[in-house]
Amino acid sequence: MGQRAAKRYAKAILDLAQEQKSVDQLLDDMLLIQNSITQNPELRSIFNSPVVKNKDKCAIAKAVFKDVDDMLHKLFDTLSENNRFNHLKWICQAYTTQYNTLHNIREAHISSAVRLDNSVIKALKEQIKNITGDEAKVTTALNEDLIGGFILNLNDLQYDASLSGKLNKLKRNLHTR
Repeated sequence: MGQRAAKRYAKAILDLAQEQKSVDQLLDDMLLIQNSITQNPELRSIFNSPVVKNKDKCAIAKAVFKDVDDMLHKLFDTLSENNRFNHLKWICQAYTTQYNTLHNIREAHISSAVRLDNSVIKALKEQIKNITGDEAKVTTALNEDLIGGFILNLNDLQYDASLSGKLNKLKRNLHTR
């Protein structure tokens, strides 16, 4: 239920932002809020707590995020009134997803055994654009368990070009014979 509500809130905000021509500014604010909630367990705990009153959650959000667009301060009020403050992080995430869809951007995550240099990331972005027709927003992570190579996650798709993946596949093939 929560994810659907978050998508509806995000859609309403995106529509309003398009009217006010503040879609990009709102994206920055949404990412700031989402990252703050993700990285700050105390803040996340406050927003998710059934003990903390909604008006207090709203006041805290307005104080912590005092520099965000006024539209988001109105969102805080609405979430407070509707007892939905625990959805704030998901609303931010849904807004980012809808923004990316609107601008033909795909989120890609690459896990690699070694740190990738910019030329490799650029080449992967070009390949994604050639295949999908969309721009790619790439995040990377180091995973030494892969031994070599990389794993690319693009939306619901996964491309495993890692050495550990190839070894696991070989192991499965040997077991089935």
